[in-house]
Amino acid sequence: MVNRSDAKQSASVNDYSPAAMTGPGRSSGSPLLRNRISRGQAAAEFALIAPIVIIVMLVGVQFALIGQAALALSQGASALARYAAVNPGVVGSNGTVTLTTSIKQLLSSSILSHSGNDLTVTIASYKGTTTTTTSSPAYTDRLVVSLSYNAASKIALPNPFFGVRFPTALSASDSQMYE
Repeated sequence: MVNRSDAKQSASVNDYSPAAMTGPGRSSGSPLLRNRISRGQAAAEFALIAPIVIIVMLVGVQFALIGQAALALSQGASALARYAAVNPGVVGSNGTVTLTTSIKQLLSSSILSHSGNDLTVTIASYKGTTTTTTSSPAYTDRLVVSLSYNAASKIALPNPFFGVRFPTALSASDSQMYE
């Protein structure tokens, strides 16, 4: 003998008629209806998450651009200090330096935007003796090269962007002993 409830369950498993799909008490629906609901849910989740992911990516790219400029500035300070130490007097000894062609060749093109007007190069020479804890003081003759860069041209997003403030003033310095 077959129960009525067993007969009804076996009939609903194999019956894909519209009445069986939308009948009372049906919570899961047919496979076709479940696929439509899943696709709609995925689209809604994507629409909610996509703007957040795009904003995070934009902020990351912006910091990468600023980091690249900071790295170029640091390498430029090192190269310029080495050049000034090997060729004393060619670059200058004290004060602000004008960017000549030979100096521009030592620097990255990424920090020479606006013909180098965003970049300030300062050289300071130090001579004399220093007293340290050693038995005899060492004679020093060194220079310090400082580069300052206005990175406002590197910022593509509004500053601040959703509460994130990007640095606009970058600086780097390096010192070398005269040879």
